[in-house]
Amino acid sequence: MRARLMLGLALLAGPALAEPPAPAPTSAWLERQQVAAADEANAAAATPSKKPEAKERCRVTKEWKVGQTLVQHKVCEDPPKKPAGKV
Repeated sequence: MRARLMLGLALLAGPALAEPPAPAPTSAWLERQQVAAADEANAAAATPSKKPEAKERCRVTKEWKVGQTLVQHKVCEDPPKKPAGKV
């Protein structure tokens, strides 16, 4: 019984082990991928924000140190909102 099981496993694994490994991508392909990723990162960083950023109205209520990191608990107030419209 054990011999049949081993033979069955060997037959199942045989084609997978006989295949040559997938060829590695060429260096030109890798270089194109890196250049494209760098271009996307530069484009995202260079895009100016059209909407002016709202200033944060926050105050630090608690501060403590965890290892080398200083942790702050902040309470932020939302800026006043305009009324939706008169009905």
